[in-house]
Amino acid sequence: MPGTTTSQHSPSSITGTLSVDQLFQTAFYNGRTPRSQEYKAGARMALEHRIEHKDLDMPYQAGTAAADAFFAGIEEGKTIWRTAIAKIGGVA
Repeated sequence: MPGTTTSQHSPSSITGTLSVDQLFQTAFYNGRTPRSQEYKAGARMALEHRIEHKDLDMPYQAGTAAADAFFAGIEEGKTIWRTAIAKIGGVA
């Protein structure tokens, strides 16, 4: 369409350039406000879902503080993913 630009990256080529470990380590750097293991597990799982196409499995009982932290971490993981994709010119 005239006046419209599209990314030159296919979804698989974009995810091939991103690493769960790299994005996770960048987000949870030393010196950052500490987060719980459940929160970090949620963030990691969200990244694994997007990059490695892993299923989202709930390791905590619903209604617990651990599950709440896990779900909050998933939301941060989604944000980490969208930010990374935007930086390399893709569509999240």
